Amino acid sequence: MDQHMDIYVKEIQDGLTDGDAEIVKNSTEKALKMGISPERIILNALIPIMDQIGKEFKNGNIFIPDVLMSSRAMHASLYVLKPLIVDSSLDKKKGRVIIGTVAGDLHDIGKNMVSMTLQGDGYEVIDLGIDVPASSFISAILRYQPDILAMSALLTTTIGELKHVVQAIRNEGLRDRIKIIIGGGPVTQDYVDEIGANGYGKDVFEAIETVNKLLGNKEGYFNV
Repeated sequence: MDQHMDIYVKEIQDGLTDGDAEIVKNSTEKALKMGISPERIILNALIPIMDQIGKEFKNGNIFIPDVLMSSRAMHASLYVLKPLIVDSSLDKKKGRVIIGTVAGDLHDIGKNMVSMTLQGDGYEVIDLGIDVPASSFISAILRYQPDILAMSALLTTTIGELKHVVQAIRNEGLRDRIKIIIGGGPVTQDYVDEIGANGYGKDVFEAIETVNKLLGNKEGYFNV
């Protein structure tokens, strides 16, 4: 029996590495039918491979499209597992994040990757989409009471909107309620300091690390 279990776990791992969502979904369903627990699938198949993918990306061995495909494959497995982990220890959340691309900026690939990876790391994520004005960020903060606001701006012409949103949040008296991280091609640590944000990530995995540090590296599991 254990040998069969190892085979299905290995199939899931290989599917994640290859970014094949169909194989990962089908192998997850087969593993469950064989009696492999959702906990074992998550802890033995999903987490170690996604950690490895993060390291490979940081080392320059794989690129954004590879990470995106593996993230989608991971979500295919989590879609199957989610009904089984509700109200279990695996349903524990690290915190709530609001994410969006600022007004005037229609780029969403990086935002979507951070959103998916945050969910995979155990956060509840509320995605406001692209071209989000400051007023919508503020409304979302009041409505959802998040721990983190994550904003992105890919263009030099829209990076100034990050500062505008931070100032608008400050004007509403909400700045002390929330941690703010920013991201995008033109963003630097100097700019983070200039506008009074709490941090930034040069890439998706650094963004996740920053969020984890800001919230004290809480425990939590996948949340989709």
